[in-house]
Amino acid sequence: MKKRFIRSVLGVLVLLVFNPPSFIKAQDKHFSQFHSSPLQLNPALTGLINGSYRVNMNYRNQWSKIIGNNFQTIAASGDMNIKSPVKAWNKDLLGIGLSFFSDKVAGYDLNNTEVALHTAYHKSTGANQFLSLGVKLGIFQRGINYENLRFEDQYVEGQGYSKTSLEVLPENNLSMMELALGLDYTITGKRNQGLDIGVSLHHITSPDFSFFNLTPALVEPAKQPLYGVFSFHISGSLALSEDQSILPRMWYIQQGPHRLLALGSLIKTPLNQDNINALHVGGFLRIVNGEKSLSLESFIPMVGFELGNVNIGLSYDANLRRLAPSYFQQSIFELSLSILGSHDNDNFFCPKF
Repeated sequence: MKKRFIRSVLGVLVLLVFNPPSFIKAQDKHFSQFHSSPLQLNPALTGLINGSYRVNMNYRNQWSKIIGNNFQTIAASGDMNIKSPVKAWNKDLLGIGLSFFSDKVAGYDLNNTEVALHTAYHKSTGANQFLSLGVKLGIFQRGINYENLRFEDQYVEGQGYSKTSLEVLPENNLSMMELALGLDYTITGKRNQGLDIGVSLHHITSPDFSFFNLTPALVEPAKQPLYGVFSFHISGSLALSEDQSILPRMWYIQQGPHRLLALGSLIKTPLNQDNINALHVGGFLRIVNGEKSLSLESFIPMVGFELGNVNIGLSYDANLRRLAPSYFQQSIFELSLSILGSHDNDNFFCPKF
């Protein structure tokens, strides 16, 4: 009965991958080190940790040489798990967490900010196996600074943009609710082997984030729905030798006309005999859809340091499409930091990078 249930769940995951929901229709935030920002990846990962708590921090800097200003993204989250208070389900876990996200283009102060609560229930479906269902509920805010914008009617020959614009501008801040759901299945085997597979749906309410649709309307309302996001991720761990492991990763996102596929793997090598410290080295390829076909967008080398309960990750998105005079001018740097609390619960497969 339990095996049949697990097969049914995996069948649903596969069905969602090849038949994303019809409501999924601008492209959303994402980190190249997607497993280093687990609550942003999938709310079902809330509390799915080998520890009493987990704190994650991420920083991303991109496109400074192309748009003339840094486009910075930061995220932080904290989560923990507790055992089920019901004796009959004492192997189950309940996860709770809080996340913060912000990105900003300097100069124009175009910014997005989100604060969200997360919760997940992890049902033990067998030895070292968990089926998880998670929910995210948050507030999403968008704003812009009009003072640094320039319009055509401000220009005076010989004087530059010296006039006051007659453009009719709406309020420069808006807020909306964010709702996301996630499903995840993880199984842990022997010799550091494991598998994690999950799907999640974000922006389920498809909120309108147009500044020109606020009340009272200054001009004719212009709806701009934030399209829903379908996300599928799968990660594994396979032993290469007595000490080393290979960690394959795959992440697929669909949001309206935008599609993204990240494929790659890491090699984990212990740095001491008790395996407390380890080095993760590898890379990813990012594939996106173009106007007519799929294209290779970036190569992402990555290195991660597992130092006891602290994990540090560094990655560099080497963009392969010529958007600037030099490839180095259009690339992206990313840094991640994760801290885990000491634990006495059983270990289970939980990707760190």
